[in-house]
Amino acid sequence: MIGFIADYEFVWGFQARIVGLSKTSPSFLYPPPTTFLGALAEVIAKENSFGEERGMEIVSEISKKLCAIGFRALNCVPLKYSDINRILAVKITGGKLYPNPEDLGKSFDSPARGKTILSSLKERKENELIVRAPTIRWFLVFKEPFINLNGKRIEVGEDLFWKIHRIGSKESRVSAVNVEKVEVEMKEGVVSTTFSFPVDQGIEERVRLRRWEFEVYINPYVSEHRDPISSYFSGKKALPFRVPIVEDPLAPPEFKVKVGGDYVAYSAGDETVIGCRR
Repeated sequence: MIGFIADYEFVWGFQARIVGLSKTSPSFLYPPPTTFLGALAEVIAKENSFGEERGMEIVSEISKKLCAIGFRALNCVPLKYSDINRILAVKITGGKLYPNPEDLGKSFDSPARGKTILSSLKERKENELIVRAPTIRWFLVFKEPFINLNGKRIEVGEDLFWKIHRIGSKESRVSAVNVEKVEVEMKEGVVSTTFSFPVDQGIEERVRLRRWEFEVYINPYVSEHRDPISSYFSGKKALPFRVPIVEDPLAPPEFKVKVGGDYVAYSAGDETVIGCRR
């Protein structure tokens, strides 16, 4: 097993909307785990000259080797909102051209679309209050640091995490500021974590410190992602997560849980993430 701890600064926030509600659906509080895996898959595709249509295949191969994925904000709080966006599309629907040159007034749409601003919190450094760019840390653990695509062995290393440039929509720009490859230790029983974790059988919640919320994501440990929208909307591959909300960078949210069954904790130094047993 090998782990990666990676920190990313966001320019303003991100857009990763909840599927299945409507075209005016809200954004998540944080980028879902599979959104981060998609960002990693984009880098792998570019590095190996794979076409865009193979994105889901790459995410599926990553999920097969994934033992754990969790995130926590270091210095920011998420603020969800919706604003009006004009949508421009060129297509043929029902045999009719869209936009319709004969009726341009009915050929464009401007729905409200969800976005999440990551608002930086003041931090104390050497007796001074400073404000840094909003930063989120991800902790991933892999059973093996490589994936197989059409018989080609592709190594998952630090260089791939450094090249991630967006997490979410194309406007959700990020910059990697720290990436570490770490050795991990497997733990069972009662552990404390500051990272997001699944709410599932095998994870017993004990003591919660400070603020945590719920979000429902596509299960990142399921290796089949051919129809993720239908799977999420039907609940077949949806998995609820506890997510930490930082209100003071010096006092991050913490949760003490007991892990067992299909779940186990992985630790590297002071960082602990909860994932599945492979």
